[in-house]
Amino acid sequence: MQRLEIRDYDGDYEDIVDLARRVWVPEYGGRIWIPLPEAAFLRQRAGPQTGGICKVAFEDGKLVGSVFSVPRTLRVAGTRHQVSLYTGFSVEASSRRAALPLIERLRRTNEERGDVFGIGLVLDDPSSASYRFWTKYAETFPKSFRFVFRGGYLAKFLRPDVLARAGIMAWERMASRVFGPLLRLSPTGHDPNIRSYRAADLERCAEIVQRMTQGLDWAMEWSLDELSGQLAGPECTTLVYERDGKVQGVISSHALPLLGRQLMRCAFIDLWAHDDLNAAERVRLVGHLCRQLYASDIVGVIAPRSSTMPTGALLANLFLPGAQHFRIGIFQTRRTPDLATPKTWSFEIT
Repeated sequence: MQRLEIRDYDGDYEDIVDLARRVWVPEYGGRIWIPLPEAAFLRQRAGPQTGGICKVAFEDGKLVGSVFSVPRTLRVAGTRHQVSLYTGFSVEASSRRAALPLIERLRRTNEERGDVFGIGLVLDDPSSASYRFWTKYAETFPKSFRFVFRGGYLAKFLRPDVLARAGIMAWERMASRVFGPLLRLSPTGHDPNIRSYRAADLERCAEIVQRMTQGLDWAMEWSLDELSGQLAGPECTTLVYERDGKVQGVISSHALPLLGRQLMRCAFIDLWAHDDLNAAERVRLVGHLCRQLYASDIVGVIAPRSSTMPTGALLANLFLPGAQHFRIGIFQTRRTPDLATPKTWSFEIT
């Protein structure tokens, strides 16, 4: 039997990206929409400077598995908890025995450093390997992991010609050919109050985000360093709405490859917050982001249906409900309190 070794990762993430593509392109390509990582994104979001942990599995010197976690603070019903976001779980099909040791090693490490619980996102598709693994894991280890709630997306495709080739379902490809030229449009024009984010905006943006998430059942808190990484990170596009010299709104996205029948570059909206923007201003801020992303050759824009996302402004910009959903699960520790299903929530999902 080949020798299995689980250890801490120390590298440039290029091999992690190669592993993810070896695992997920054959598994999901042409069948299920899935974002694929890039090395720069992983370095920025989960590198040592973030306090992130990456556990990797090797069989006889070959990388066969990986999983990440990133420490964050989550406010639950007004109480702040130390948590970790789990992501980047990939295991070679021929080395599935590495999956459970990888997860357990990371879970124990995070519990030892004081986590109250961890958070992970799972594709809500019974045909997916991810769904089958995590459902079985929850059944087998109910004290370690359980699902908490189900969520969905809104999506807008800016390049219908690309979606007509990359769409998974026949109706997606047909709808893109017939309605795409209309659906790619945004209803508003230029607004001189909208501009790109600058470093000097950071503290005001933090104030707006804090105010926007106050009172939610579950809300991720952002340190200034964490927020700066999101607003000014590689492959991020961040716009602010400035009125009378004061920032009143912010929207931020990052770009990654999205795999359908072929790869296409899409943007994922991670953060939205505003301080008394009216409905028309919210619509214009979303529309401006879409036009800027289109000019950068982004094919689609995807937003989670979280409590802080501007659903009305997204729909006004011809975003449509996504066909896929996700489930949020928690990795429990001995410190985990009783957690009710949140009715309102806000945190990143990629």
